[in-house]
Amino acid sequence: MKKLFTLLLAASLYFSAFSQGHYTGSSFNPGDYFAPHPGLIIPVWYGFANMDYHNAAGNKSDQLINPAPGNPTSLKIAQNVKTHSFILMAIYGGKGKILGANWGMMAIPMLNSPTANIALDYYSSQTGSGTYVFTNKSIGFGDMYVQPVWLSWTKGKFSYAVNYGFWAPTGRYKPHDLDNGGHGYWSHNIRVAGRVEPADKVTVSLATTVELNSWQHDTDFKEGSHLTVDLGGTYLLSKRGDQVGIFSHYTSQISDDKGTNGGFVSDRIAGVGGFVSYWITPMKVGLMGRVTQNFGAKNRFAGTAVQAGVNILIPSH
Repeated sequence: MKKLFTLLLAASLYFSAFSQGHYTGSSFNPGDYFAPHPGLIIPVWYGFANMDYHNAAGNKSDQLINPAPGNPTSLKIAQNVKTHSFILMAIYGGKGKILGANWGMMAIPMLNSPTANIALDYYSSQTGSGTYVFTNKSIGFGDMYVQPVWLSWTKGKFSYAVNYGFWAPTGRYKPHDLDNGGHGYWSHNIRVAGRVEPADKVTVSLATTVELNSWQHDTDFKEGSHLTVDLGGTYLLSKRGDQVGIFSHYTSQISDDKGTNGGFVSDRIAGVGGFVSYWITPMKVGLMGRVTQNFGAKNRFAGTAVQAGVNILIPSH
């Protein structure tokens, strides 16, 4: 049974900065941590996200308090950000084995309007208190995700996976600029995952991801590291491979920010969601839709994200 891949990193259409990095939990469906079958998969996606800023108490707020060393600021902000994203992915499942594992690779360039992370990066980089409104409505290229290491092993009803991917700062970035499309730094994602089939047609997956960030270009600031735990399950609807599933995540900052610019508060966020997939032409062309709802957010944007797309599979012969 072939999985439909749903990686939506357009910042899962809703990542954030202000010590929040690139990766957002629930960016993958529960089966997508494991290497694909041999062949080429070309997903084309559209996503919409409606995000509100949540303060340290977890409440929606239009006031951002940034305790920057030597220059604490209190900013009044336009706290709602809506994002439209268009994502074209290239996913390759390799033939044969590497270290006894199935293997694959993926690359994800993104075209999007500024995400909530870009807005918060703009707000948190301001050097004085006052009222600021993020008004950038342009469409441009964002940072690109590449996953060159994608290995998975299966034994009976159990599967295991190891992934390594990085975010390249391909999106435009200039300090304090409204027209930014990226973060201006590299992020490295290291992930391990496991899956079990407790019953016929049912799978349960658990994955942990550590994200490590580099220094931001042209600023004295480095994002703290984050740990994300993803938990989800799937149910196979038919022999065609149609599926429904649920997913959840929890992300927390695990190290302090460094430098003198940017945001200096720790953050966290959780979320739940679901997806449905349907093969128009089995094993060749499929449709999928997803929705994610955040909760428990502190010092970051959170809200609702909806995605829909088409996946095209070209099997390897």
